[in-house]
Amino acid sequence: MRLVLIEGLPGTGKTTLAERLCALALQEGCASRWYLEEAADHPVHPHSLNAARLEADYPSRCLQGWQRFADEVRSDSTLNILEGSAFQSTVRFMMEQNRTDIDDYFGRFEGILSPLRPVFIYLRPEDAERHSRATAAHRGSDWTRKVAAYLEQTPYAHRHGLRGESGMHRFWANYAHLCDELMHGLTTRVTRITVEPGHDDWVLAEAVDAIQSEPYATCERNRE
Repeated sequence: MRLVLIEGLPGTGKTTLAERLCALALQEGCASRWYLEEAADHPVHPHSLNAARLEADYPSRCLQGWQRFADEVRSDSTLNILEGSAFQSTVRFMMEQNRTDIDDYFGRFEGILSPLRPVFIYLRPEDAERHSRATAAHRGSDWTRKVAAYLEQTPYAHRHGLRGESGMHRFWANYAHLCDELMHGLTTRVTRITVEPGHDDWVLAEAVDAIQSEPYATCERNRE
């Protein structure tokens, strides 16, 4: 297993988990590296590719990026940890544009990565819309206005009448349900962890346990 993919809504702790998993792997003597979703030199979707997210061939170019990445890491023993790369920078952009080929894209995406035996860690709050409101309060008014204004201009928002901050919260809730459906259809190993504020150590422990568990096990982890 050479690949861990961490997914979830903004504010679920993807970046924190990726960084801590990488540090823990290095402490245990395992070569490891992690990639920030927004990294300009991201190995799959650098800024130069994301700038073309409105183009018709954006999904195919993303798949080409994943194929190059898979070919490169197949012969490498390094543990690669990517956060927000499977959904946020691809599926979410496709959803914003009302694209109807998301299922086809995601099936091809899984086929490309399956030889690497990846592990999906899916950080999922119980109530996505409530989580979105809490994240907005935590990140502040500037972040909230910026994201809400961006989402309001998307074809998806126009189609569904999503406006302002309330529209942003509804968008993230709908996006979470789309992610739920895609995760449910995966044949790759998926661990869904129900996240709550202040439980980063527990999430880390659950993620480590999932990575070390039997191949292709699917489970859901909720804090007692």
